[in-house]
Amino acid sequence: MIKVNTIPLKSLEKIRVATPFSELAEIRLRAGRPCVSVNIFGEMKPCSEKISAEEIAECFAEICRYSVYSFESEIAEGFITLDGGHRVGICGTAVIKNGKIASIKDISGLNIRIAHQKSGCADELYGRVFSREIHSLLLGGKPLSGKTTMLRDLARILGERHRVVLIDTRGELSASVRGTPSFDIGLNTDALCGVEKSDGIFLSLRSLSPEIIICDEIGNDGEAIEQAMFCGVKLVASAHADSVEQLKKRPATREILPFFERVAILGERGKITEYLENR
Repeated sequence: MIKVNTIPLKSLEKIRVATPFSELAEIRLRAGRPCVSVNIFGEMKPCSEKISAEEIAECFAEICRYSVYSFESEIAEGFITLDGGHRVGICGTAVIKNGKIASIKDISGLNIRIAHQKSGCADELYGRVFSREIHSLLLGGKPLSGKTTMLRDLARILGERHRVVLIDTRGELSASVRGTPSFDIGLNTDALCGVEKSDGIFLSLRSLSPEIIICDEIGNDGEAIEQAMFCGVKLVASAHADSVEQLKKRPATREILPFFERVAILGERGKITEYLENR
């Protein structure tokens, strides 16, 4: 059994995880129940005794650095990113103001998604899409399929040869700490953190002269994507879908799909299950 000592939270010290950290995908904390670890294969195992609501509250306070107010915008989005790129999803009671989620109270559960750097995992995808010339790429996959890890490694590889901007809205891709990436994202890659994807694309086009822009979980950003394409900049992005057919049916991706020259779908452990030369 190993302690979860690579995540910067003292409140997790009682948790013992049998899964090697390199294969650990999530740690789920729920009040009144044992913590559960989830590995990269989706297998779940209890990894603690029952934890109380008070222990959940202490962990949440530590995640917010004992200043919940300063994390209000992140809490309203449902997650907080820790140093190291680990993302903590928040479960509780939504506080609604003006028809939108303003905060979450009565925190009853936390889901810690573990960030990993796996150098070389994108070698096959790079060979297919970028070895001869660069193309725009939409990368689909279900949760835990490895989309973020794959994008991180593509940034590293592409950033050795091209001018790359990584739009890291949640601080998860680069694991930036006060603006400095913790992961190797490439020699010529700039990380633009804390900005929404559309705003980041426009900012990059105006001031950073990228050849390639990389961002996670693209959606209703058609205008910015179109502008990037018309400027000759290639976009590499991910979206939730387990098939090309789903990308075509989802309203959030159906309209932007024609802008991407290549489409790849990831299955379990980052395996490419579908590949399409869109144009």
